[in-house]
Amino acid sequence: MGARYQFHKGFLSAVRRSLFSILVFGVCLSSCSGRSKEGGPPTMIPASTEFTFERYDVETGTAKQQTVLTGFLLGGDFAELAVVNIKKNKSRHLNIYAFSEGTWASKFEVPLRPEVLFVDVANIGGRDRLITYEQGRLNWFDPDAAMERVLVELTTRYKAAGDTGVPYLDISRDVNGDALDDLVVPDIDGFWIATQLQDGSFTKPIKLGPPDPFLDKIALDHPHSYRDVGITSLTVHWYLSRLHQMDYDQDGRSDLVFWNVDHFDVYRQDTRGMFSTVTDTFTVDIPFDTDGAYAIAFDFKGENMFSLIFGFRENTKRRVLHTFQDLNGDGIADLVIHSLEGRSLGKQRSLYEVHFGTPTPNGIVFARDVSMTIRPRGTAGGLQPWGYSSQGFQDIDGDGKTDILFKDVKTGLTGMSRAMVGKSIAIDLECYRMENRTYPAKPTTRRKIRPNLDIFETDRVFFPVVLLGDVNGDGRSDLLIGKHWEELHVFPGIPGPALFARKPQKVSVAMPNDERNARLVDLNKDTKQDLLIHYPSTTNPHRVALLIAR
Repeated sequence: MGARYQFHKGFLSAVRRSLFSILVFGVCLSSCSGRSKEGGPPTMIPASTEFTFERYDVETGTAKQQTVLTGFLLGGDFAELAVVNIKKNKSRHLNIYAFSEGTWASKFEVPLRPEVLFVDVANIGGRDRLITYEQGRLNWFDPDAAMERVLVELTTRYKAAGDTGVPYLDISRDVNGDALDDLVVPDIDGFWIATQLQDGSFTKPIKLGPPDPFLDKIALDHPHSYRDVGITSLTVHWYLSRLHQMDYDQDGRSDLVFWNVDHFDVYRQDTRGMFSTVTDTFTVDIPFDTDGAYAIAFDFKGENMFSLIFGFRENTKRRVLHTFQDLNGDGIADLVIHSLEGRSLGKQRSLYEVHFGTPTPNGIVFARDVSMTIRPRGTAGGLQPWGYSSQGFQDIDGDGKTDILFKDVKTGLTGMSRAMVGKSIAIDLECYRMENRTYPAKPTTRRKIRPNLDIFETDRVFFPVVLLGDVNGDGRSDLLIGKHWEELHVFPGIPGPALFARKPQKVSVAMPNDERNARLVDLNKDTKQDLLIHYPSTTNPHRVALLIAR
């Protein structure tokens, strides 16, 4: 592949959708369009005796590419849909759909400048705003005047990749712990940080952190370097994985931490919620190769692709910094190292080693010896923080302790045969529940997702949707699995080690071709997560199904 886009789509997207999805089938799973049922009046979908989903179908118009976001953009108590369209003539339009008197309807449509490269939604001054980026500045959309206004001025080396449209990039997050959305925009030589003030304005962006260490490296046998590929809708996740947060000096304020060749740079937060541009440094007596498991993408230049996929090569092992997170509940950040070992890229065995942190007058010291080990049974793929196999550290059962969920896509011979012949992807889930400030040697609970085989399907492969969120409002996460093309299974969260009910609530709703087009969102501020499914189409109007938890 000669062009940057082909490198980007053919390699990075291939891993994202699982290796064999492009190398064996020759297409990305995400390139297919979804299907949906015709709309009509809202229907009540039984989900359990405790809650139901109220469904609405919204037709969002025809477009070559379409991006759907949600937010309380008009100041009400019910969220709106912000839909960014690129027409066949390459013109760009923003549509906002609002819910009123039991129906969804277009509130207004306005053109967007062709310079808009990506979008986000941030809460600014207590109200959600649509954020747009073009070279040189971030804007916010003013719905009252139906126009964009300058938010902050900054320039990052973002590059639109092929037909990706105007993607949603998550650049708004609370980095200083004041419950306000700040702006974090990665660049190839650091991160632009602009913190939000109480009046809704932002500080002047400052650039913190070292350059990406792999800028001049080349992945596999492609001709372009990581610098040439640039920041895109896919690589942005890799860049953002380099930013770490922890209260290093134990003053009650979160600091920003970056790995820099052979030491850590710390940017301390001051009493105003801003970050110093002068770095403090510290080292750890814990060996690891690099920061970020995405680094393994640059380890295989010149290798035979067949041997790399099927494991006909020497065994390799790599230790990478995974995160700083308090895993033993003592209020002090711990250091987590992720070890990846295997002969093939698709079957990297994982081991997570936790080194407990201890406060000192000069900062946090991390134990040299391993304090706790988590060993997933699956192959837990290497290209985190996203990938064909991934993990999540979060409080699943609402007890205030951090649990772990591993998602493992089966890439062995059986899994590949299922995908090639039966057009169905198999996934294993493993949950580790924190108990007595440690994790068990074996998973607390396991689930095998084995969708039905369909040997007559020729155009698409079923990649199950897997989501985690509280849809019944009881404070525990529920597990949502797209079991079949037309059925969603909801496993309510329960107290105890099992974490989720064994028997699911079944919901009749079409699943998307690309599992990333299904997500949990807050539509009505009722403490329950709602489900949004986007069905892009190349021949018919795009559609959105909204399942509102009641």
